[in-house]
Amino acid sequence: MSENNSGAIDPATGSTLSHHNPAGNTAFEHGKEGAHNRIDSKDERSIANNLRDAERIEKREKEAEEAASHKRPTDEARSHGNEPSRGAKIDEQLELEEEAELKRKGKI
Repeated sequence: MSENNSGAIDPATGSTLSHHNPAGNTAFEHGKEGAHNRIDSKDERSIANNLRDAERIEKREKEAEEAASHKRPTDEARSHGNEPSRGAKIDEQLELEEEAELKRKGKI
């Protein structure tokens, strides 16, 4: 290692890691994969870091759930350049009809 760069390198920015990265995230997110076990009672992270991590995980789960709910049955086949199956087309049509009906009733 050179004298100018004696610390750990952030692969995204190419600079040394500091306590806070430019995105504003804290240093505990830079640890190796699996460095902190969320259910380990002997993990020495502070309560504040544990709470932030729990909120971050909850937010990710919620975003993933929302992203999955917006997928149409025909999206996967089209993303691979294939024509969707007849069943996927029917499923998509039924979903669109149900959505229109719920909007008409004012439930959405």
